[in-house]
Parts: sequence; C-alpha cells; structure tokens
Amino acid sequence: MRFERLLLVVNPVARTYSKATLAVIEKALSADFRLEVVETKERGHAFELGTQAVHDGIDLVVVFSGDGTVNEVVNALAGTRTALAALPGGATNILVRSLDLPLDPIEATGTLIGKALDDHAFKLSLGRADGRYFAVNCGAGVDAAAMRRLDAKFPRTKADFDRVAFRAVAWELLVRYAGRTADLQLRIDDGEPVPSLSVMVGRTDPYTYYKGRGLRMTPDASLDSGLDVLSVRKLRRRSVPRIAWQVFGSARHVQGRDIDYVHDASHVLVTSERPFPVQVDGDSHGDHKRLEVDLAHEALWVVA
Repeated sequence: MRFERLLLVVNPVARTYSKATLAVIEKALSADFRLEVVETKERGHAFELGTQAVHDGIDLVVVFSGDGTVNEVVNALAGTRTALAALPGGATNILVRSLDLPLDPIEATGTLIGKALDDHAFKLSLGRADGRYFAVNCGAGVDAAAMRRLDAKFPRTKADFDRVAFRAVAWELLVRYAGRTADLQLRIDDGEPVPSLSVMVGRTDPYTYYKGRGLRMTPDASLDSGLDVLSVRKLRRRSVPRIAWQVFGSARHVQGRDIDYVHDASHVLVTSERPFPVQVDGDSHGDHKRLEVDLAHEALWVVA
C-alpha cells in the first residue's frame, strides 16, 4: 500500500490531549503527507469522519484519542482499503500498547511516519459483537456495568479517571455481582451452554489497564489469534481480593473452580431472560438479552 493522503482525527476532550502536542503531530505528519485534520464534536462523529474518509479515497486515518474513538473509526474502515493508525490520547490506550507503539504521542507519531513511508501495513483480525467491530475487548456483565457507571461520571482527567474507575469496578464487584446467581447462558463455538455471571471476550493481554498496570483477565489472548473468553460462574465476596491480586500478576484466576476460560474461540453467544449491560472497546453499548460475538478475519488494514 502507498500512503499519500492522511486524515488526522482528533478528540479535543481526550484525557491526554493538548494543543501543543497536537501542533507537533500536525507539523510532523504534514511534512511527508497530504494531511487533513478534523476534531470530533460528539460521540459518533469519528465514525462519520472515517466513513467520509473511505468515500474520499483517504489512504490512512490517524486517530489521536482513546480506545472509544479508535473503535468508531475501526467500524468505519473495516472491510475497506483505508488503513488505521492510532496515537495514544486516552486513559488506557489498550490498542496502542498491544501494537507495541510508544505511549508518548509524539514518539508514536515518529514510529508511524517511518512505517507509512515504508508502505508498511498489515491486516488485523477483529472481534464483532452483534455486528459492531472491536479491536481489544467486549464484555457482558461486571466490566460493562462498571463502564456504564464510569461513563455517567465522565471523569475528564487521567487522575479522575483512575479514581472513578476503581470505585465503579469495586462497587459492581462487591455490591451488585458478589453472591449473585448466574443469570446468563454462555455458549462457545460448538460447546454446551453453561451458566455465567459475567463474560469477558478479550483480544489482548492485558485486557485493560489501571494506573499503567495491566489487568490480565484474558492472559492467553493475542491479536494474532481468535477470541479468548473468561466466564465467571460464581463470585464469592471473600474471593475478590485474591482474584484481583492474580489478575494483576500471575493470572492464576483462570484456573479457579468458579471460572471457565477458553482460548482462541471463533464464536460466542450470551443470552439471558433479563437485560444485561454490554461494553465494546471500553464504551457502553446498552442492555441486551442476546449478544453474539464472532471473529472477523483480517478485517482491517493497520499501520503500526
């Protein structure tokens, strides 16, 4: 692939955004490519910009924001010839980390320029949840409920995000989910349905980050393989500290008696008689009674 025309999509309320940093990135990209820059105005705008970029024949869309805005552009570009590049602008930047890019946005820009000038791109497989693509993860249950609680607070700074995220996860784990009866039914590939309290589908290890430390919910996950599925059948309140310790380190939680773990799956079906919350790449996507997740092979061109 040859990269000549670039669109830089910027989220001005991203948690690590600054005008000074953006100015350096713009200058660096415009030195070697025909560059357009657009700032997002609201949720969903990045998808519209990505869709228009495909229509206009843009070669590469560079996203300077967090995983949520990246996800919108992923959904616009999947299945097209227009490639994606991601710069770290959010609180966690899971995709950027998984692609081994620098966490400094200016350093990451330098890396991407080098790759793009060498016409280096590769095809990335994506998860797909009820038709919506995701690059890093999808959850039904605890993490989705925590993300919904976090979205309602909308912490604007990195420090506020970390504090509110901790409280949201702790409240959902200890108050809403611990001791609760499993009300989800989970079926993976051709396996038998099993009861579940919460389901996490990961494409990366770590699954997410807290204060720069990885949470290894799906420790065998890789962008080079299929879907890794962690299912919690029962959550005892007294077990939460031990599981949390393991998630931050050894990942031995996957061997727990109340946990099911499947590596490299292709199809996941979650159903329930009661609505359950769903998150995709860290953004809340409402309540569902049925969630179908599959793997879209080599769906997206990526520069990294």
